[in-house]
Amino acid sequence: MKAVTVALYILTALITGLHNFYWLMNMVNGAPLPLLKLIALLGAATLVGAAVTVPFRQRVATKIGLAGSLLLWLYYAPSLAVSIFTPFSTWQNIRFFISFHDYVPVVGAIFGPILLIASTANSIIFLRAKS
Repeated sequence: MKAVTVALYILTALITGLHNFYWLMNMVNGAPLPLLKLIALLGAATLVGAAVTVPFRQRVATKIGLAGSLLLWLYYAPSLAVSIFTPFSTWQNIRFFISFHDYVPVVGAIFGPILLIASTANSIIFLRAKS
């Protein structure tokens, strides 16, 4: 079960971290520094730290993983709410990125929240089971 937790944390951190780093690259062109994306990137780094800690101290790693998931939710919860309430615009954005063969935003927007839900649920289940 530890291997599943490590893989889930690493995959969630990779997908969400790459997605947020991709949008942070707009700063090179003069865009303002988006605080929520920086917080989400910190959450992805925290999940990597949790994945490294799982084999040694699973309870501590679960708490670190939950903290990282909560940091990621600060960005993905509003993003998910907007995409649910405006499905036509969301679909148009997905089609736009696919037409230009720009898959990082599409993968991050679709699989990021799914993996984040799984990672958060995994952390909560393990915390409740060990109590």
